[in-house]
Amino acid sequence: MGSRGTNRKVTTDQLPLLGSDGWPSMPVVPARPESSLMFVLRPTNPVALRMHEDAATHLAVQRGRDAYPPHLLHLSLLCMGRFDKPPSRLIERARAIAAGIQARPIPITLDSAGLFGNSRHLALYRPKGNAMVGQFVRMLGRALAQHNLPSFQASALTPHVTLAYDCRNIEPLPLTRNYAWISGEFMLVYSYHGQTRHEELGRWAFDPKTVPYPPSFEQLRLMV
Repeated sequence: MGSRGTNRKVTTDQLPLLGSDGWPSMPVVPARPESSLMFVLRPTNPVALRMHEDAATHLAVQRGRDAYPPHLLHLSLLCMGRFDKPPSRLIERARAIAAGIQARPIPITLDSAGLFGNSRHLALYRPKGNAMVGQFVRMLGRALAQHNLPSFQASALTPHVTLAYDCRNIEPLPLTRNYAWISGEFMLVYSYHGQTRHEELGRWAFDPKTVPYPPSFEQLRLMV
């Protein structure tokens, strides 16, 4: 006499998923979104063009990657997150907050070159830092936090402009002159990962007549 369970019907949703080799396949883990929503400063057109030309000349000799296009060169301030597509509601709220910020133009000087991101990206920076950039980042971050909006910045982040990505084992760019400009505006952009494309979502002018930035701790210490 047969077992009572012999004739039990097995439904297809009980069967394991099989891979091409007959073994049960692992569930597919969704890829991490890589496109970014971020606030940035951009160099003036003449400075950006000079950065690009100097980087292109250097990389041609070093056999590195192509220099980043001059119109996309930027100094990142804050990242609001990574997404699969532009988050329209978050963008709308971020623009409203940015429009209410009052801050002075920011003088920027970059006098050194190095490899950032685990020695993969060629970038310009200033070892002594650009104090007003940090002051504005804190101002912007506080405004976003007051409205419960996300913003991320590495605590040890050095403000920099990346000239080329995915460059390994190359010599840093030798600098014969500084790259300097005064940022008259800040921008919100959506950077499409792997597409060498930024979608500009808003830009806001700095006001030279507004209240000066408060001195940083380092500046106060030097004044004593």
